[in-house]
Amino acid sequence: MNKILLIDDKENILLVFKVILENEGYTVETAGTGREGLKLAIKNKPDIIISDIQMNDLSGTEIFHLLKSRGFDIPFIFITAYASVEEAVSAIQDGAVDYLTKPVDHDRLKKIIARLIKKNNSRVKFNKSLIGSSEIMENLYLRIKTVASSNSTILISGESGTGKELISKAIHEQSPRKNSPFIPINCSAFSMNLLESELFGYEKGAFTGADKQKKGFFETAHGGTLFLDEISELDPLIQVKLLRVIQERVFTRVGGTSFVDLDIRLIAATNKKLEIEVEKGNFRQDLFYRLNVIPINAPALRDHIDDIQELASAFLEKVCTIEKMVIPEITQDFLTALKSHSWPGNVRELENLIERLLIVHRPEKLDKTVLLKESKLFFPTLESITTERDRIIKALILCGGNKTEGSKILAMPRRTLYHKISKFEIRVEEYTSI
Repeated sequence: MNKILLIDDKENILLVFKVILENEGYTVETAGTGREGLKLAIKNKPDIIISDIQMNDLSGTEIFHLLKSRGFDIPFIFITAYASVEEAVSAIQDGAVDYLTKPVDHDRLKKIIARLIKKNNSRVKFNKSLIGSSEIMENLYLRIKTVASSNSTILISGESGTGKELISKAIHEQSPRKNSPFIPINCSAFSMNLLESELFGYEKGAFTGADKQKKGFFETAHGGTLFLDEISELDPLIQVKLLRVIQERVFTRVGGTSFVDLDIRLIAATNKKLEIEVEKGNFRQDLFYRLNVIPINAPALRDHIDDIQELASAFLEKVCTIEKMVIPEITQDFLTALKSHSWPGNVRELENLIERLLIVHRPEKLDKTVLLKESKLFFPTLESITTERDRIIKALILCGGNKTEGSKILAMPRRTLYHKISKFEIRVEEYTSI
């Protein structure tokens, strides 16, 4: 029987959801605080967690990241007020499943759960690994292989969605530490006080609620690798403590006085340019130098666009295997359209697109017709292109030169589009075969 954990600090919400879901045949457990929910999740390993975001102790997103850092891969659904939607979306980008705004549509909640249960029951475990055979990716693989055997601190820089955590895992798995823990932490997901106690641990009596000694991530990662993502978001006080840890290779727990020896490989990652953050006074220069011993760049997808077909095929196989779907053909015009996109969300955006096309449209083949059904979502940059000629060409590429379809995408009358094509001397025939 499938187990669901509900976490909310409002008793009436827990009661209503529990009744609804038990009537659907699920085993339901409830927690009235974030910390209680975290303990129950670790102890009982539910199939699905449904959690409010804003709670008095731990937030829902903090619970999600704490479980993820401990190696738990449990599907998460967030219940959120409108004001917290951005936080929920950010967590979804990091691997959470979905969110519902208040007041909750119970029928939609039941459908989401049913879909997740189906996935869990038929899930095939795929190794999450780097994909691509372009020269840029081959150089990245060589860099990973070269640095993996050392203990030096690594700083991975790159845009969101480029696979910085996958790079760090690849380094760990090729290192002498591969049989020890790999602990990923998103520095932006926690408040300063919580992050400090989670990183360093704490002694009994260090603060209200500290009823026993607790090891932090530095200790649980002993012998292995600690991955600190979004390092640029560290509070200045934590920056000072981290610098001291890197320099001295020892630390003290919160509320403690004795030193604990440190034996970890530290890998940090950022989607911001730390040099600029140093200039702005947001990041310590001495910490930057300590982190940037071995720099690695996670390439943006637009810089290795030739890997699109290999990436799309891998994501296609993954989704179709999980959903028990026949793998559709990928047409050349589909690939051409993909290659024309700037991919601001990088590989993560591509993976999400492939899954959305398959689940929503169930196509027999992936071609430009299927892609055009998602054009407003897929090509958000079209409206942001300042040069009008470029916008028109972009639309014509999407439509294979079909001016009627192009006028719909551009939201302009056909007569206006014809005029502008003539005005800008655009050769439509160049795009009819795309």
